[in-house]
Formats: sequence, structure tokens, C-alpha cells
Amino acid sequence: MSNESQPQSSNQDDALAEERANMAYMKQQLEGAKRQLKEATKSHGKFDSMSELLALQDGMSLEEARARALELEQRSFGIAFEDGRVETTRKRVSDQSDAVSPETSAPAAGTVHSSPAGEAPASLDLHPEALPWLISNGLCLFRDAEMPFEGFEDALLSLTTRVDQFAWLRVFSFFPQLNGLSAELMRAFVRANLCAYTRNKLIDDYLVSTGQHLRDDAPLGFSQLTAAKVLQLESQFPQLAAFFAGAGYVGAAHESLVLLDPTCVPILVAAYVAALVDDLNEQGIEVNDWTVAYAFHPDVYAHSDGGEGTVYAVLEGIEVSLSKVKHWDQHLEFYAENDAIISNSQQVKRIVAQLVHLANA
Repeated sequence: MSNESQPQSSNQDDALAEERANMAYMKQQLEGAKRQLKEATKSHGKFDSMSELLALQDGMSLEEARARALELEQRSFGIAFEDGRVETTRKRVSDQSDAVSPETSAPAAGTVHSSPAGEAPASLDLHPEALPWLISNGLCLFRDAEMPFEGFEDALLSLTTRVDQFAWLRVFSFFPQLNGLSAELMRAFVRANLCAYTRNKLIDDYLVSTGQHLRDDAPLGFSQLTAAKVLQLESQFPQLAAFFAGAGYVGAAHESLVLLDPTCVPILVAAYVAALVDDLNEQGIEVNDWTVAYAFHPDVYAHSDGGEGTVYAVLEGIEVSLSKVKHWDQHLEFYAENDAIISNSQQVKRIVAQLVHLANA
């Protein structure tokens, strides 16, 4: 009997030793990434603009990067109006020969036409150098419409696993908060964002990518998180900052750059969900796919029915104020505390629709 227990004990010892070795290796990798992050952030302010960060490539000197950045800026953003004005965020020029009228010129590949209310039609040329993922295998992944990503959602979503096909599963090892949730929930969140992507969102991505504004409150990229949110998540989860450092995203404006990189979307969304789970746990709310789906965008308002019951409804825009006039106790339900909130939520319905699509894809 003792002879039978020896091999089992030996196997357990081997498994334990292997686990310890793996943990030591992971700790070593994390410490290395932290050192890299600390060293790299010492150079904060080394670059004059985000354009230089984008232009800097392996083997390229800072002077070459600055020259490349200047070239991108000169070629980048331009809105051509009917009166001949070409307006950019840096200067305005009046030259009929340079102004392109959308009414007389056919749209080129990679061009979005924007028509602000009350103004003449305008055009915006999106260069692949700024947002490389707009072009995949020679195909343009957006169209000239108010919803530029319509019809391209799945192709764009697939870019998130272009480098690592298991990226959406691998993130579970970074955040124990994700245990019990599904990777499809996070992918559904991203696809819902792509379905709701407007022309103005794409323009924001483009302006940030070319260094023309560095707003930290503008939702960017597939995750539609803000640069300020990325910094908050990095502070909350050091492993996120270490991951970005290992991927080469460090220093000034890295928080915007990661938002514009589809391959960073899985870990970004995973960190966001992990933060939501921490909040739900703190509030004593049960954590599951539905309560997290609602937490992505709470949209249900509640008020008393005049008795002991509660009326739930999704309100938008002026509806919120009009209903508040009639119901003094009206409030937004920030958490899905019961099934009635979940069943009324349009946000949850949108996520469910995306889950159904992904299941049938």
C-alpha cells in the first residue's frame, strides 16, 4: 500500500514544483515589465507631439521621427467647404484649387464626408498611416455614411485577435474578477460599440491619432473608453500598465495610443469589466453576465407607482426631465439589483442581440 502512494506523492511534488516555476517566471516577467515602464516614463515629454510617437519606428532616430510627423501633419486633416475655405485645426487657407467640393468630386477610398447641421458638406481624408486598421488586405473597412462601420463589424472585431487568436481567453489569467463571466460577453460589448460607431467617433479617433487634439475625455477606439479611464485602470491594475509596457506603449500619450490599437482591446475591456465587478461586489450586487452587461451602460429609471410598487422605464434625452416633473422620486438605477431592471434595460437587450449574432456567426 505504501508502494502505491509513493508515485502519487512524487507526481504531486512534480506538479507543485512546476507550478512554483511558472509563478516565478510570471513574477520575473511582470517585474521586468514594471522596470521597463518605470524607465520609459522617465522620458515623459521627450516627444513634441503624439504624431512623433506614432511616427517613431524601430531604427528611426528622433530627428527622422519628427520629420515623419511633420509630413503626416501636412498631409492629414482638411475640411473643404463650398466657398473655397480649407480648414484644419492648425490653420485656415483660401485656395479654390486646393478645396475639393464633395458635390463635384467622386469620393476616394478612405474618404469620409461629414455634413454638420446648418453647414455645407465637408470632406475628411483618413490616411491609413494614422489608423492602419481602416485598411485590411487592401480593403477599406469603413464606408461613406453616418454609420461608417455598418457591415464591417465582424471584420473589425476580428482585428482584436490578429496577433493572438486566444487573446479574449488569455485575459482571464490577468484578472481573477472575470471568473464566472464569459469572453463572449466582452466581445459582444465591443461589437455593440462598433454597431453604434458614428462618423464623429471615427473623426475623433483620427484627430487623436494624428496628434491634433489630446482630449482625455473623448471615448476612443473599439472599446469606447477614454484616455482618462485608461490611466485610472492602470492605477487600479498594475498588470495592465505592465502589459502595455511590454507591448511598447509607454510614456506620453500612450493611454490614447492603446485605445486606437485593436490588439489592445481584449485586455482593455477585460480591465474595464474587472473594475465593474469590483464595484458590483462592493455594492453587494450579484455578479453575472447580465448584471455586468447592464453596468456597461445603466439606462433604466425608476419611480414609485404611488403605492408600494415601482415603475421601471428606459428614458432618453428630454424624456428624463419631463418624467422627473411628474415623479419627484425618479432616479437612475446604476445597478441591476433585480430582474425587473434587467428585463426593462435596452442596454441588456443590445448585448443579448450581439451574443446571439456571435453564437450564430
